[in-house]
Amino acid sequence: MIDKKDKNNLSGYKTVWIHFNHENVDRHQLFLKKHWIKKQEPEYPRGKTLFVLNIPPYATIDSLKNAFTKLCGEVSSVVFTTSVGFKTGYIVFKNESSLDKALRIPSEHAICLSTDEDTYLTGFAKWCTEYNDSLRSEQDLKKEISIYMAMYDQKIADRIAKEKSAEEGEDDGWVTVTSRKKRGKFATSRKESTINKIRTNLELKNRKKQLLNFYTFQIRESKKQHLAELRKKFELDKQKLQELKKKRTFKPF
Repeated sequence: MIDKKDKNNLSGYKTVWIHFNHENVDRHQLFLKKHWIKKQEPEYPRGKTLFVLNIPPYATIDSLKNAFTKLCGEVSSVVFTTSVGFKTGYIVFKNESSLDKALRIPSEHAICLSTDEDTYLTGFAKWCTEYNDSLRSEQDLKKEISIYMAMYDQKIADRIAKEKSAEEGEDDGWVTVTSRKKRGKFATSRKESTINKIRTNLELKNRKKQLLNFYTFQIRESKKQHLAELRKKFELDKQKLQELKKKRTFKPF
């Protein structure tokens, strides 16, 4: 609802009552005005467009279109400029005479959106209906999946055929070189050093992917392994030192 202060500020607007159905006691006021600006948008033609304020949340595009069509004449479109709460919007009529009829609706007249002839759901019933309409049958899903997979298979087949024709070359002896690298039977053999380098790089990449020292037992085991390696290295160094002493020719003592 718009309070009295706001109604005093809305000069130039016509007021019309609106309610959802005859059982609903609550009513709201719509504020109507001819849409007339200097730079008229093509979707809102001059002389056929009605600007509406304070559209209640229960009013839908279809219900407003049907109600104003009955009162004034055929409606081309209804557009809401806001989507939450009380909305503003435009009602575009097919004929200019329909706009004049809308502006001549008596202020005490109450527009009823949902009637026995045209019933519109609201609240829980509306949500249930929208949910049930959103569900799709198993047959429809299978049909859509089969169509998509057929298009995908055709796309892959076309790409493979295109690559194959490019590799086979033209009739005049020219061969098209693609960016894809392949090692065929005529490719030069790799050196052993190159192979070892590739293996080393792969091992480094695999080590980086692993989570080292992530858990407590991993840290403990790594420390034990490091100490074992140090002891082993120490023993090897002792053996080397003893061998050097034995080979030493100059013995001052």
